[in-house]
Amino acid sequence: MSRAVAITCEGVSKSFALIDRGNAWRIALGFDASVPRFSALQNVTFDVPKGQFVGVLGRNGAGKSTLLRIVGGAYAPDMGRVSVVGAMSALYELGVVGSRELTGRQYADRLLAVHGFSARERAEMIAEIHDFSELEDRFDDPVQTYSAGMGARLYFSTATAGQYDVYLLDEILSVGDQHFQSKCWRRLRDRISCGATGILVTHDWAAILRLCETAHILDRGKAIFSGPADRAVRRYLYGDEKGEELLDGVAKFLGPPSYASTMRQGEDFTMRAEAEILQPSEVFATFTIERLQPGFGWETSVMSRDPVLVGSAPGRYLVDISVPSLPLEPGHYQCRLGLMLVDETRRRVGLDGFSWLNGTGLALEVVGQRQEGLMLPVRWTLH
Repeated sequence: MSRAVAITCEGVSKSFALIDRGNAWRIALGFDASVPRFSALQNVTFDVPKGQFVGVLGRNGAGKSTLLRIVGGAYAPDMGRVSVVGAMSALYELGVVGSRELTGRQYADRLLAVHGFSARERAEMIAEIHDFSELEDRFDDPVQTYSAGMGARLYFSTATAGQYDVYLLDEILSVGDQHFQSKCWRRLRDRISCGATGILVTHDWAAILRLCETAHILDRGKAIFSGPADRAVRRYLYGDEKGEELLDGVAKFLGPPSYASTMRQGEDFTMRAEAEILQPSEVFATFTIERLQPGFGWETSVMSRDPVLVGSAPGRYLVDISVPSLPLEPGHYQCRLGLMLVDETRRRVGLDGFSWLNGTGLALEVVGQRQEGLMLPVRWTLH
């Protein structure tokens, strides 16, 4: 059964007139046909299922903020159709606050009034916004006196104070100190758990992985990729074909590892791979089992505590990995297996590996009854 759709963008295009002193009069008098225009969006189409956050990645000028403003109703598209189902809270660039002469309290009251909250509801919510933002006495100072971090606290606190059906967020999660960012993530996870839908546009690919199952990449106004968030991030970071930069010529795997890609919870998990050391070097291996958790990101479920020495002399080596009584709840996971060097500063240099980030991840499906499990150490056998 298909999931309900909360946001629809169908064939959305948008352009803006390039105005200077020589042609401004044409715009004012309605003679804008001959005025050059900049195409910000071209035929962008995607859906956002109800209860999911979708990411939009892109460089500066790609059209991300324009798209979000069209979805939020701030701009009208030149062509195409936009549909949003449910009450919406839109948080655009941090500077968009109405009059910057408003105090933080006045700004919060005005935005909540626009969203239709009563005076009594606003009073209770403003008290919560004051507490969440941690602005203390500065809450009653003009917004124009705020630092960027203080503005981030106010804008996010206000935009997410109510329980809305749809949230539109533009770069907000990359601003502010780590303490406040942690609070933002906790609040968003709470909203997601209550069934909220949203769009996050950002340069911060890590935020996309933490929040979104699906992502789109915009380039010069066109959607050049749409798909799972991890694939979108790889495409955004490395382009069509490339993956993580790895050091060649030291060691490599001789082929994909052998393992059962479907396991029952509680069974013993085993994996075997063959590696070859090409140059005299201390080569280490590392192994993890991870899962993408919307609102949390890539969660490590099982991992080797430290890199394990494979060998130091040129030759071929067998690497056996086992996880007794696989302690994972049912779901879809990714295994990561890598070869690396560890220098004198304990910096790890990748040599070869299988990872979702370079498109060679090792899928693992765990079946069985959902229950809380225990994390057990990974055992290695090297030959």
